[in-house]
Amino acid sequence: MLATEVGGMWDLDIGKKRKEIIDCVGIKKVRIAPRKFHYDMKGIEAKASLSDFKNGFCCASAYTYIISPVNTIPIELIPKDIGLIEVDIDNFELKKYSQKISDMKGVALIRKAKKRIDSRFKSEEAYRKWCEQCLERVAYRSSSELLFWRNYIEFSE
Repeated sequence: MLATEVGGMWDLDIGKKRKEIIDCVGIKKVRIAPRKFHYDMKGIEAKASLSDFKNGFCCASAYTYIISPVNTIPIELIPKDIGLIEVDIDNFELKKYSQKISDMKGVALIRKAKKRIDSRFKSEEAYRKWCEQCLERVAYRSSSELLFWRNYIEFSE
């Protein structure tokens, strides 16, 4: 499940404002044994400028990336375990119908995010439960939008 502008997240106190909305979040079902699984969350925060970055960002997900234009945010300012993706906007290109990162030109992974569970979760189990609640919120919002904002049925031959 993938969603944008997801609320109910926690922040990393970098700036003066608390950030509880993340720009993009992906929630993945991870199989750990036959019929046993849990959810993991990856988040992306888009930052257009250094001052935007210094204003703070949400990093409640286990893996968090900052995405920004090339040479906007010095790697030394990115907190430990947070990843950085840089985009060369002038040279960005994506093959038609492709979803592979390797097919994107002008996008570079500068530092890979490492798994970090926020210390406010008392246990890994509490984090997993929070992931499930987030998945429910995202699914509910998607369902509501489909039912109430695009409430029509399209028929085609």
